[in-house]
Amino acid sequence: MLMRKLQQERLVVAIGAQAGVEQVLADTIRYTQERKAFGRPISKLQNTQFKLAECATEVEVGRAFLDRLITEHAAGKHLVKECSMAKLWQTEMAQRVTDACPQMFGGYGYMLEYPVSRAFMDARVQRIYAGTNEIMKVIIAQQMGL
Repeated sequence: MLMRKLQQERLVVAIGAQAGVEQVLADTIRYTQERKAFGRPISKLQNTQFKLAECATEVEVGRAFLDRLITEHAAGKHLVKECSMAKLWQTEMAQRVTDACPQMFGGYGYMLEYPVSRAFMDARVQRIYAGTNEIMKVIIAQQMGL
């Protein structure tokens, strides 16, 4: 039973990573629009805009892939490789985005009272459970016939 549900478990981890990173990005955008430096919101600074644009792009790419997999999984398709890819991609992407976002909060980004700090810690563990990301690479390679 466990072996038959690994695909679903990895998909659930990917969904959790995606949902978490979407929230972190929304929180960060809101914060940068409220926080002022040099007399204007930090969201108006080019570096902040570039970083948020990069993060938003990664989040959207992840969402598109994940939406496809959810539809295919619900239809009963065998998606061992793709679910392993989603677990790998979503959790690595979540780590990258949750690494960039605390920086925009300044010192607040590293205080446990702020959700962005807790999200950073949560993103790290997602790369470990349900099979480490290194194991996901082994599974993907095997499914590719390598």
